[in-house]
Amino acid sequence: MPLVVDVNNLLHVTGVLPPEIAGIDEAGLADLIGQSRFQRDATCLVCDGPSRGRPTADVGSVVFRYAGSRSTADSEIARIVDSSTAPRRLTVVSGDRAILKHAKRRRCPTLGAVEFLEILARDHATMERDSRGSRSRSRPHIDPLTQEQIHAWKVYFGLDDPKKVEALKLSARDGPAHRKPHDRRTPRKL
Repeated sequence: MPLVVDVNNLLHVTGVLPPEIAGIDEAGLADLIGQSRFQRDATCLVCDGPSRGRPTADVGSVVFRYAGSRSTADSEIARIVDSSTAPRRLTVVSGDRAILKHAKRRRCPTLGAVEFLEILARDHATMERDSRGSRSRSRPHIDPLTQEQIHAWKVYFGLDDPKKVEALKLSARDGPAHRKPHDRRTPRKL
């Protein structure tokens, strides 16, 4: 589902992102989106002002759109929403109530700025945890057991005596896994 993001409203929200990723700019936001659950969605980052000295190159599926000096990001987002032929497939992200209200009138799904940043922060934390965990979860090499070790375990568990092994097989057959399931429509004792 395509996203239209009001960048200035997002970048001015404080206290949501963890310290290691707080204080991002437009390019940092594009990177965060590219590493989140929205990485496959076409995303349009709408920014106030001209593009001078700011990122303009697409980052994956994220494109930048600058309002310029004669317009605002709010009016650009309104134009995008109004010109959409399928507004229900367009998600608008903003902290501006007027923009969210305009998008809802066109039946666009909406996300608040804080909510969107919380999603990005959770996705970033999950990605970090997974990247650290995959290195530490690698299994150490374990040598196979020798014949002496196998025999020692058989003796320990009593599997060296054929009579004990047969008794275990019989008790396993009589265990709860082999009993008839209870029919709930009838009394327990028939």
